[in-house]
Amino acid sequence: MHIYIPRVMVSLILIAAICLCGYIEKKEEEIPLYTDPGYPNTYFAHPVLGWHLNKTSHVYEAQGQSAAFLYYTSDPLLSTREGDLKLRIHTTEKDPNDLETLRGLGTDILTVSVDGTTIACYIPIGSLQELGTLDFVKDVSSEKKE
Repeated sequence: MHIYIPRVMVSLILIAAICLCGYIEKKEEEIPLYTDPGYPNTYFAHPVLGWHLNKTSHVYEAQGQSAAFLYYTSDPLLSTREGDLKLRIHTTEKDPNDLETLRGLGTDILTVSVDGTTIACYIPIGSLQELGTLDFVKDVSSEKKE
């Protein structure tokens, strides 16, 4: 009986150690980070987007979607939904084809003004750069939370 007690104790200690190691090695969630790249010229690559949206696009290209979303939401007043940015787009004229082009970028159009030149929408971060190159886009601004 004396011989079995130490074996039982050793067994229990080993089981406890294995359980603790498994618990300690539990994979932690990765916290998204972005590194501020300073002030490269790409912040002004698409003048219609403005500085903050150009920088968001630059962070997206350099560091990925998580980093870009983290940078964009560093201003807590800006409105987002499921990783998309709420923007107001001003166009040069009313043209239904422009709406289709925006939808092709993954845009969820919320409202269009009566004259058809102001569009409120949600757009994926990855589409910012292409949005800045569209000829019919006059100006893009971020929407604030209501």
